[in-house]
Amino acid sequence: MYNNLSSGALRNYNALNKNDSDSHYYKRVYLGCVRAVDFIFSLPEFNGETVGVTGGSQGGALSIVTAGLDSRIKFLAALYPALCDFSGYLNNRAGGWPHYFKNAKPQPNEVETLSYFDVANFASRVKAQGWYSWGYNDVTCPPTSMHAAYNVNKAPKDLHLFLETGHWTFPEQNSDRYTWIRSQCNK
Repeated sequence: MYNNLSSGALRNYNALNKNDSDSHYYKRVYLGCVRAVDFIFSLPEFNGETVGVTGGSQGGALSIVTAGLDSRIKFLAALYPALCDFSGYLNNRAGGWPHYFKNAKPQPNEVETLSYFDVANFASRVKAQGWYSWGYNDVTCPPTSMHAAYNVNKAPKDLHLFLETGHWTFPEQNSDRYTWIRSQCNK
């Protein structure tokens, strides 16, 4: 089923309408994250307070975006977030995945549209306590791209570098993340 999607409807999904902010693929994804939080808040068993987001790569990006869009998020833990600093390549540094401008010149409206959907844009709006982690051997999400989002985030945050990692997570890294998440849930 997933193979059919990746070669069909979702083929090159991340580049769909990258020159139109109203129909770019990630608009629906970002709005879906907020709707997911709405759903959690609608559940009778939810305490109405303790909600956090976590993930790696696109999940790390979506954690930052969701916290930037929704002030109900109390904490976030992001591992090697993707979708950061798209324009890095246009400014003589590595850009983040999906590397839109690594080997291509921007087409009309692409820089403006993608700047809006760049995780750094949402990171500057985050108010939630954050736990961040990545390594310096990541060629999928270069460290400079992740630092671009981290540096504009003014919320309380901690960076846990696992220097040897690439685009993966060491067991100790996950253990640290889960320990931190549990501490946030018990506040």
